[in-house]
Amino acid sequence: MLENFSVGKLFGSFLSKEQSVLGIDIGSSSIKVVQLKKKKGKAILETYGELSLGPYAELSIGQATILSTEKTIEAMKDLFREANVTAKIAAVALPLRSSLLKVIELPSSKDEQINRMVPIEARKHIPVPISEVTLDWWAIPKKDFQTPEMVSPDASGQPNMSSKTEILLVAIHKAAVKKQQDVVAGMGLDARTYEIETFSSIRSVLSRDISAMAILDVGAGTSKLTIIDYGVVRVSHVINKGAQDVTVAIATASGIPFADAEKKKRKEGLAEQASAGSILDYILFEANAVIEEYQKAHARLINKIVCTGGGAVMQGFVQIAQKHFQAEVTLGAPFTRIEAPAFLTDILTQAGPEFAVAIGLALHELEEV
Repeated sequence: MLENFSVGKLFGSFLSKEQSVLGIDIGSSSIKVVQLKKKKGKAILETYGELSLGPYAELSIGQATILSTEKTIEAMKDLFREANVTAKIAAVALPLRSSLLKVIELPSSKDEQINRMVPIEARKHIPVPISEVTLDWWAIPKKDFQTPEMVSPDASGQPNMSSKTEILLVAIHKAAVKKQQDVVAGMGLDARTYEIETFSSIRSVLSRDISAMAILDVGAGTSKLTIIDYGVVRVSHVINKGAQDVTVAIATASGIPFADAEKKKRKEGLAEQASAGSILDYILFEANAVIEEYQKAHARLINKIVCTGGGAVMQGFVQIAQKHFQAEVTLGAPFTRIEAPAFLTDILTQAGPEFAVAIGLALHELEEV
């Protein structure tokens, strides 16, 4: 068993393989994989696993890294072997750091006119040549999101509720897609879906209602805040601090190596780590500022914040986060969306926030087979 590996092996030989699907989340510090099967209309967990990537770059467990395609394939083969992964149909995450999610405004027009305007408007918001990205977009229903600032008067002086159209603009760097495709090809998988990680997490940890909610994903290198309102992504914000920075702060304050600081963080939690707390406070303060700005602009109260990512499972995280937000703070529980043995409940609850993306991907693919 690899030292930087965790896994759950379930059911295995009792299930036919051809209907199984994979959700694969290649993060900056680890790879997560979930294998599901649909049985009698229910999603059944077959196996899951996580493998730290640091050692493949001669770094410590918990450190973020960018591996070559070849090294990523090597790591994934190790993970698949240890987790006894058998499925070939897969859905793969695209990292938000290589993507852009942004709401833009355009004059209200017919669909064909909007389709011509979006690529032109997109150039103002995308910091790389438009030829280097793949674009997609959706029109947001006006009735849900128009605020007084968005409404201009018509000739009679009355509010004109159709003066602008909001568009959710999605841009994905082609190089990021190509790398994931090369990894998939090297693994001999049939990847039918490539999805920005944000949408996968929404699928696995949020309820389907019209409330304004947020997901705070605390990854190794960065943290991501997403605000979802009326079921639509309204804000996507990246904070350039993550769980790795917490470990670095502990290592610096204690004068110990990163690997020892990572163990200290996991064992003792955050309550006694003042240096770590300052990093976490920074992340939470910035996230709360974005939330407050949205609430003020749209007169919508965000009543729930769901936390995901490896940083969210740090002992004491929820208690500290709750002090920063005027909303309920909970950990993501994606494993509750699928069937698994009862004796694994505690383990899966603890691991849940880290597997939000992988489970969301697999759930999507189950609907396609």
